Amino acid sequence: MTVDEDGSTIKVLVLDDEKDFLDLCREFIGRERGLEVDYATSPAKALNMLATDDYQVVVSDHNLPGMDGLQFLKAMRSIKSKPFVLITGHGREALAIDALHNGADFYLEKAGNPAGMFEQMLRAIKALGSPVRKITDCLSDPFQVFSAGGVLFISNSGERVMAAASR
Repeated sequence: MTVDEDGSTIKVLVLDDEKDFLDLCREFIGRERGLEVDYATSPAKALNMLATDDYQVVVSDHNLPGMDGLQFLKAMRSIKSKPFVLITGHGREALAIDALHNGADFYLEKAGNPAGMFEQMLRAIKALGSPVRKITDCLSDPFQVFSAGGVLFISNSGERVMAAASR
């Protein structure tokens, strides 16, 4: 377990059925100070882990075997209400809006530069897992924010990288 300068640790559960993506997660976010990260490859395993452990943030892929990320979000929230980040390699604006309207806190696309995507994911995890949540902590400079249908879309250098509920 790693600890931040202030002594706090954010416990994170990452759910994705793709081994290669989980290996990248271990490389990029598993070494980050202040995070304790567990990994699951199926929704059933992740739900069991959620029932027995206290995670501050859950990150889930959308395309999963047996149920999609939004179905997993609903099942998770029936057990525990935790901040939720939905990620997908098949991004589309309608999915982002649907995810955020169904209770996801952030939406990220597995697109573009992996280092940039993982940096955005880390910012979201740290902002959601901290006692004081500020959306601006999730943003890198330069960034642009625009709103559509109650959803904030955040773009970095013209590439949409994140969406957040504007509640």
